[in-house]
Amino acid sequence: MHKVIPAIAIAALHGAVSVTAQACAAGTAQQIGGNWYCSEVNAITYSNFPGTGSYDKITNMDVNTGQCTSEKQAYRGSLAPMSEELSMHFRGPTFIKQLAVYYPDSGAKVKRNDHVHAHAHRHGQQHVHHPKRDHALADRAVGDMVVATIDGQVVSWANNYAGPEASPNTAAAQPLPVAQTTLATSFGTPSQAPSATTTSGSSDPINPLPHAGSSSGGSEKWVRQAYFNAEAGSSDGFTFLNHFGGTKGMPGTADGGPAFGASLSYASPDGKSAAASAQTLGNKMIEDDVEIIVLSDKTCEGGSCGYTRPGGVAYHGFGGDSKLFIMEFSMPRTGNTGFNADMPAIWLLNAQIPLTSQYGTNPKCSCWTSGCGEFDLFEILDTGNFRCKSTLHMAPAGGSSDYFRRPEKSTIKAAVLFHGANQAAHIKILDSSQNFDESLAADVVEAMTQDSGSGGQSSVFRLASV
Repeated sequence: MHKVIPAIAIAALHGAVSVTAQACAAGTAQQIGGNWYCSEVNAITYSNFPGTGSYDKITNMDVNTGQCTSEKQAYRGSLAPMSEELSMHFRGPTFIKQLAVYYPDSGAKVKRNDHVHAHAHRHGQQHVHHPKRDHALADRAVGDMVVATIDGQVVSWANNYAGPEASPNTAAAQPLPVAQTTLATSFGTPSQAPSATTTSGSSDPINPLPHAGSSSGGSEKWVRQAYFNAEAGSSDGFTFLNHFGGTKGMPGTADGGPAFGASLSYASPDGKSAAASAQTLGNKMIEDDVEIIVLSDKTCEGGSCGYTRPGGVAYHGFGGDSKLFIMEFSMPRTGNTGFNADMPAIWLLNAQIPLTSQYGTNPKCSCWTSGCGEFDLFEILDTGNFRCKSTLHMAPAGGSSDYFRRPEKSTIKAAVLFHGANQAAHIKILDSSQNFDESLAADVVEAMTQDSGSGGQSSVFRLASV
């Protein structure tokens, strides 16, 4: 099989031993704004997490020099490093109506911040939440696994491309053979690529949650640990933040200059400025290119979060290999143009990233560059698009080219479910009747792993082995 592959991808493919390919459904592949899209789905499952690895944990930030030191941080676990504490991020135009975090309850009270890890940060200059950049090719360090959908084929390779200087003759790209095209093991024995990676109904091969199915008679339930309701103006267990630390005398710091960027600060109700203390997010749309960060209401006292930005506002994230985020939101179309205009996004970061230097210019001050973890859930990659993509940034990195439809005119409810025993992470559009009660029955949560819901399709993306 031969495919025409962009020059950057060609540079990365040299030296690769083999690639894994999965086909889009016939006639669905299309390129928009430099990004490839396959089919609209209502659920995407990410499986085959590596379970072990390491990244560079930030241990010191020198405000006088703008330099940072780090040490190798090993991780182990079925969903590691995404089992570490995570922060939630929302970029406008997005209207958050409800938001909740749940943990499984096995008879003992689950603490809101049961899993504390030391880390650092980042989501900045080289980070993917900038306009018109392909998830497959942006922000990849040498040695990272890269997964891209090119001409309808999802292709992965070990990156050895260090920047544009290494590939000056981009116009000279020639078709290359795709070596050892194999079907990911989620779909059976390696053979010919199938006509589609999307499946309807409950054909998802991922196992249901242990101790959580009515068939096994399990009694486990999931207990709500944090909840926000915009219409009621109420919030419990959350802290709403942004990036204006140290401005106009507000809490936080800008010490260290551009190398670190401004630290976290308390967000005003509209998210457009800093506040003197914690505020509840308002019942209105987050405007274009305004970002809200959501952490728990537990402060990082006594080094409990590991190293954090000196002088910055610091709260714990949401840790554990079993956790559930449910949200109700819309992403209205504004028609605005310009940087990040009409490009809403919802994503998760390893909480070390915002707690140190999410938007600094020094990449050595962020664990993001070494793979501490980011999970893009619903991201619009070019102005005004209606296709929301998802991508995992870690080692290995990868993202499905199937997409969710942007909820422009009314809200949708969605779940993001991590469960270690499943060894998978699930994003699913829920039925409009889904509640945000103080507890959820185990079979309700199990259903989030098994079908697409609302008559849509589901997709499984198996991360490449490392």
